[in-house]
Amino acid sequence: MTIEEFLKNYDPKVREICLELRKIALELLPETEEILFEGWKNFTYGTGESRADKDLIIYVAPFKDSVNLGFYRGANLPDQKKLLKGTGKLLKHIKLKTMADFEIDDIKQLITEAKIERIGTK
Repeated sequence: MTIEEFLKNYDPKVREICLELRKIALELLPETEEILFEGWKNFTYGTGESRADKDLIIYVAPFKDSVNLGFYRGANLPDQKKLLKGTGKLLKHIKLKTMADFEIDDIKQLITEAKIERIGTK
């Protein structure tokens, strides 16, 4: 199943957010593998070494009226603007109802920080 097929049953606004986040992820994480987890209802970007959390960087999870951009080791990120939410030990996320909810540069900064945390390079 492709990402587009996975997203086809979601609200068009949710689908649009997911595709925009995907575009940003593919731009900033070209060396990663895009993995669709149908059962978890998200798509993920990781090193390709395995599908274990330790090798994953970010995920995009669509919901009925919002999308979570999640960071597998979000608790370890600098997050200077305190944008990340969540009660997990490591997992943190930002929730988007529109792309205007966050500055694109802030989203890109978080993804870059997550990449550096996992891979060690920009």
